[in-house]
Formats: sequence, C-alpha cells, structure tokens
Amino acid sequence: MFPLIVLSVFLIFHFFIYFFFIKRIIKPKIPLLVFKYFLIANYLGVVCYFLGRYYWNMPQSLYFLVSLSIGVGFILLVASLLYQPLSLIPYFSKKRRTFLRNGINVFSGFFAGGYLGFGLIEGGMQPKVEQINLPLKNLKTPFSAVQVSDLHIGGLIEENIVRKIVNQVNSLGADVVFLTGDIIDTEVSNVPRAMEELSKLKAPLGVYFVTGNHEFFHNIGELLATLKGYGIRVLENENIVLVKNGKKLVNLAGVYDLFGRRVGVLEPDLTKALDKRDDSLPTILLAHQPKFALEVDDSKSVDLILSGHTHGGQIFPFRFLVMIDQPYLAGLYQHSTKTKVYVNRGTGFWGPPMRILARSEITHFKFVTG
Repeated sequence: MFPLIVLSVFLIFHFFIYFFFIKRIIKPKIPLLVFKYFLIANYLGVVCYFLGRYYWNMPQSLYFLVSLSIGVGFILLVASLLYQPLSLIPYFSKKRRTFLRNGINVFSGFFAGGYLGFGLIEGGMQPKVEQINLPLKNLKTPFSAVQVSDLHIGGLIEENIVRKIVNQVNSLGADVVFLTGDIIDTEVSNVPRAMEELSKLKAPLGVYFVTGNHEFFHNIGELLATLKGYGIRVLENENIVLVKNGKKLVNLAGVYDLFGRRVGVLEPDLTKALDKRDDSLPTILLAHQPKFALEVDDSKSVDLILSGHTHGGQIFPFRFLVMIDQPYLAGLYQHSTKTKVYVNRGTGFWGPPMRILARSEITHFKFVTG
C-alpha cells in the first residue's frame, strides 16, 4: 500500500512539472519532446526504485540511478513551484517582458541543476556529530550516550557506509548506544555483510534498539531475532535500569513504533513500557516517531524522549510537509513541564542519496546531574 500511495503522488508531481513548468519554459518542439520522455523515464525510475526496494535486489549501480529519480522529481517539483510566482513578473513590464521571461526561464533551469548538485554533496557527507549536554533531574552519576537513527540499511546503504558509521560511533567512547528505529530497510538476508558491520557497535552498558515503521515492511520477526543474536537489546514495550560501576543511572524504556497499530501487531504500549520502573531514577524513553510524545504527559514522569523518523525533512522544503504529521522536526524541544524530546535528523537517508539543509546526524549526549 505504501509504495502505491507514493507512486500515485509522484505521478501527479510529474504531470504538474511537465504542464506547469517544462512546457512553459521550453518552446522548441524537439527539446520539449526530449524533456517529455525524460520525465517519463524519471517516473519509471521511481517505479523501479520501489521494485528494487521491496521486490527485487538490483545491482548497486542501477539502484543509484533509480534512487536519483526520486531526488530529481522532488527538485523539479520545487523548481516548478518556485517558477509559478516568478512567471508573473514579466506581466508587470511590457517593454522588458521577453527579456524577463527568458531570464526567469534560464534562472529556473540553473536553480534546478544547482539544487540537485548541492543535495548530492550534502547527502554524501559523513554524519555530523551533534554534541548535546543535557541535565537530568535525579541523575546521580553522569554518563554518555550515542543515538543513531534512520540508517536505512539496504539499497545504497551497504557495508562500507555502515562500517564508517560504526567506527565513528565507537570512536566517541560512549557508555551506551541507542538505535531509535528504521535501522534496516530490506530483508536481513539481502544485507548480511552490512548487518555484520552493525553488530560491531560496542558500548560498556550495551546497545539498545526500538522498532521504526520501516522495520515492519521487511519480516520484522527475522530482524528482531538477528539483532538479539548480535547481543543488541531490543526494547519491546519494556524498561530496564542502566547501571554503571554498580551505580544505577536511569530507567531506559522503549516502545514499538506507532505503525504497529496500523497493522495490528507489535503495537506500542506506554503503560507496559513504564511498568515497574524505579521511581527514584530519571526515565529516558526511546520512541521512533516524535508524535508518540503526544501520548506522554507529566503524569507519566518521563524526563526525555529520543526519536528519529523525520530526517529533519531531508530535502528542503519538504520539512514543512513532515511538520504536518509530526509535532517536532529536529533537535531538542521542551514537550511539557517534565519532559523534553530530542529528534535525531537521521544517520542515513531514504530514497535518493541527497540532503538539503538537513545534514545526517549522530547524536552524542552527555547527561549530567540536574
């Protein structure tokens, strides 16, 4: 269902791009025909992307090309939307109408090309380590943690990228590592070497995982069993107490992703996740989608919620669409009197290997006494 919805939306995008942008800036028949078939090919690339993502494990070079088609579609849509108000400018000057129209057309074309190039450059950058110092009420012993989210192993995220990220995380020397969902986006059997690299994440207090929505798309039972086999602790509507050098630090709770409610399996249960915790300790909750925070009020006494899911919008200006669905986009928020929310921008990417004004992130927390 998800691929069909996305493909329908992209089909509408491509029609809009052709009739309201390409046909208006390109007049000669042959170039117009070339761009028409280019858009058809680009849409077929989007179709092939989803076939490769969910049904066919295609070669890496081909996967790169079809994933770009999603980014090209997004960027041409942005250029098309920007063109609409700009195209009205020539009507305010009869004498310079042709000059202005040609200038706007050329600018729109260069804008689309530059936007694509910038997105590829930022998307190819190593994740930025965000250093966050955060006091926690009732915390008696300081400790550090690293959050990795939305890695989306599969497709273009293969073992070489996973290896670099794992090395980057391990080099931070944190006490504990949190994986807040959407870590894998294919069948485990398709990416054995990448998963083996993921298993090399190390931290004295352990590595902890909660599901994201994308894990539900690809045999989630096999994935959870694989992670557990690596020694990664999966928090399934439950909590544990982190202990450092014999001293209790925090309650660490985790819930299944909200997508579980849509499919009727592995549904999140906050009451169960917080049951029998140590009330003398602060509580950190791992929940993939930021909007799960809407179920957490002060009566739950949760000090911090760590989420991902949004990718920070990934390609500007689509952050504004994300904000329609999610109350928090990226960074630290004061959700209520007792509860803060931190949203990681994502350590990998989904779709095209592109990011614009939303660089990928690894979050390094240093929790101090509050």
